Amino acid sequence: MFFRRSLSLFLIGIGIGSPWLVRDWLATRSQGAAVAGGAEVEPTWAERLRDRFRRDEEPEAVLREVAEPAVPEPLKEEAGEREPYLLASKTKRIMEGFLGGAGGVETGGLKSWFPSGGEPPATPRSRAIVGEVIGRLAGELAPMGLKAGDPLFLRAFKEESELEIWMKPASEPHFVLFKVHRLVAAAGQAGPKLREGDGQAPEGFYTVGPAALRPETRHHLGIDLGYPNVYDRQRGRTGSDLLIHGGDGAGGSYALPPAAMDEVYALADAAFRGGQEGIAVHLFPFRLTDARMDKVWANPTRWTDEWVNLKEGYDFFENVRLPPGVGLEGDRYDFFIASGEN
Repeated sequence: MFFRRSLSLFLIGIGIGSPWLVRDWLATRSQGAAVAGGAEVEPTWAERLRDRFRRDEEPEAVLREVAEPAVPEPLKEEAGEREPYLLASKTKRIMEGFLGGAGGVETGGLKSWFPSGGEPPATPRSRAIVGEVIGRLAGELAPMGLKAGDPLFLRAFKEESELEIWMKPASEPHFVLFKVHRLVAAAGQAGPKLREGDGQAPEGFYTVGPAALRPETRHHLGIDLGYPNVYDRQRGRTGSDLLIHGGDGAGGSYALPPAAMDEVYALADAAFRGGQEGIAVHLFPFRLTDARMDKVWANPTRWTDEWVNLKEGYDFFENVRLPPGVGLEGDRYDFFIASGEN
C-alpha cells in the first residue's frame, strides 16, 4: 500500500512538472543554435535549481558571477534538439489542448496556465533565411509605411488558392494588405477538417504564438496552425501538426512555394520578436462575399450554417480592417473588439 501511494505521488509530481520541463526544452531549442556573438543562453531548470542552492551556500561567489558573467560557448544544434523526456513535444500539444492554450479561441485566460516558450525557435538555416528575406523586403515594405516587426495578420482562401499578408503600420490604426501569394495546394474540398487523415485543411479562426514556428520540418519551413482549436474540439474534430508550409504536397495543410513561405515565415518571426504575442490566422473555404454566399443559399450544403458564422468574422475584418477577438457563444464563434484596439 505504501509503495503504491508513493508511486502515485511520484507520478503526479511528474505530471505537474511536465509543462515547466517542456518550457525549458523549448527555450533551449530556440537558443541552442546560437552563433558566436549571439544572445546569452537561458539556463536550464536544473541549473536554475542548482544556482538557487548555491546562492545560499556561496553568496560572494554568486555576486562575483553576476558582476562578471561568463560568456557561454555556443551550443551545438544537436544538443538543443534533445527532448527533456520521451515525447515531450507531443505532451506539450496535448496539454495545450486540455488547457485551451492553442488554436486561437480565447476562453477566459486558460492560456496563462501553460508557460510560454519565449522567443520563436530558430536554427542557423532559418536565421539565414530570415535575415536574407527581411533585407530583401525592406524596399517593398518602406513605400507602404511598413517595416519588418510590424504586427502581422494572415488570411487563406481554399477556392481562390490565395494567402493574404496583412500588416499594421505604426502610423495607421488599421491593417493594410502587403501582398497576396498563390497557394500551391489547399488540402481537400470546401468544408472544415473533421478527423485525422481525412485530407481536409482546416477552416476557422486560429491564433499562433512564437512556438508555432517550425524552422525544421519535412517541408520547407512551417507555421503550426494549432488545430484543433476550442471550437473544433467542442465538435469532436481531430488532427495534428497541420501547417502553413512551403513545398508541394498539402497533406491536410496549406502549401506555398518555398520562396513565398520564406517571406511569410520571416515576417512572422520578425513580428514575434517585435513584440506581437499572437498572430491571427483566418482560414476560409472561399471569399465570403455577399454574392458568393447567395450561391451557397441557392444550393445549401451541410456546412451552410457554419459558413454563415465564419462570414461574421470575415465581415468584421472587412469593415474595420482589424482582426476581431474570437470566443465562443454556445456552439458558435463570437466576435468582439480585441483588447488594445479601438
